[in-house]
Amino acid sequence: MARFYSIRFRLTAYFLIIILAVMIIISIFLYSTLERYHMNNFTNTLERSAYLASDFVAGQLRGQVDSVRLSALAENMSRQSQARVIFTDSQGVVVGDSLRVGGMLNQILDQDDLRKALVGEVSFSIVYSETVGHDVMQMAVPVEDADGNLTGTVFLSVSLEEVYRTLFDIRRFLFLATLLAMAIVGGGSIILARRFTGPLEELTLVVKKMAEGKLEQQIVVSSGDEIGRLAEQFNVMARKLNFYTSNLKKFAADVAHEVRTPLTTMSLLTKALKEHEMKPAQRKEFTADLDGELERLIALVNDLLELSKLEKNNIEHQEINLNEFLREVIGENQFRFAQAGLELLENLPAEDLIICGAPMQLRQVIGNLLDNAHNYTPMGGTITVALERIENEAVTSVVDTGCGIPHEDLSFIFERFFRVDRARSREGGGTGLGLAIVSEIISKHGGRVWVESEEGLGSRFIFALPVISETDVTES
Repeated sequence: MARFYSIRFRLTAYFLIIILAVMIIISIFLYSTLERYHMNNFTNTLERSAYLASDFVAGQLRGQVDSVRLSALAENMSRQSQARVIFTDSQGVVVGDSLRVGGMLNQILDQDDLRKALVGEVSFSIVYSETVGHDVMQMAVPVEDADGNLTGTVFLSVSLEEVYRTLFDIRRFLFLATLLAMAIVGGGSIILARRFTGPLEELTLVVKKMAEGKLEQQIVVSSGDEIGRLAEQFNVMARKLNFYTSNLKKFAADVAHEVRTPLTTMSLLTKALKEHEMKPAQRKEFTADLDGELERLIALVNDLLELSKLEKNNIEHQEINLNEFLREVIGENQFRFAQAGLELLENLPAEDLIICGAPMQLRQVIGNLLDNAHNYTPMGGTITVALERIENEAVTSVVDTGCGIPHEDLSFIFERFFRVDRARSREGGGTGLGLAIVSEIISKHGGRVWVESEEGLGSRFIFALPVISETDVTES
């Protein structure tokens, strides 16, 4: 039953119904036109024959009428026109008949067409003849002498069997043409429907597999039409869905792993505090460790919430003088870096570079990059915050003299939970989300971020943001 509701069946049925309707309309129009043509041509031929006969007998219906001669003339004209020819006088009495045997010679011809001809009208009609067993066309024309006086009539009767046979052949041809057209269209529509619905059936099968969890499905694109473009877009969607699903699974696993570590540590510390007698100093140490793990867990949750917020919310931008902004952030961090034995320097241009952004989020970007440099630069090292204009971008860089990043890790450095040295980073309090937050914020600002590093020589984290021109500042 489902087959009758399929697109393939409906396409085939629609094509057949359309071609049937078109062929019926064309057939009716063509048949009507040909029927009128044949009947008009037949009528005109019969009328010409009638007038020709009228001219021949016009002088022979006056005075004494020679029926034998007129019958011979009627017989001769009958052979030429393939019609029965009858001559009557002005009273309607037959004075000449092409039918010698069984004719109506000397009888009154009682026909409506004849009565009209006796009053000077040309008349014709189609009637059923019992004699021949089918329709015949009858025509009667008046015969007048040179003075315009009615002297008689010419009556012609011809069988329409040949015309009807021709029209029957036309009907049969149109019927066969309709059947042939339906067969051709039916076969072609099946092939076209199969071509159109084949990719859709494949798409349905692939979607079913994806619903079962097999997300790596792809469709072979074999055409450049709408269905081919649909298949291409489906492949793109499937790849993205597979990518996002894989990332979501990886993200969930990473979150579980990151949360499990502090929770496990907290559980062990809590049990130790509950089950063992400790000296005040030792208890204080355990409590401090428990507090540290709790802060680390809170920091992780806060970073996750920040990432979620960045993905959902749009940023409200305002104009920011990036020179002053960076100088202010550097000043706020000078004391912290000095306590760690690190030198925090600035390299800012004299030219004011105006950008459009969210101050709180850009402060988080600089803060995360500085924290990263702080955590990975040994005592006595230097961190430099530099700013320069390159074409229409304000390029900010945070350069450290730390341990650097291995070349194989550079492409993963902005991924969530990725750490170059997991043990060291965890001990330093990092959540593995700081650089991912940096990347997300810069992306929201329409900028770009990247890193340059050599292992053992330090790292240079760079982000570029569009600069607002002086014209834009003036107009705003």
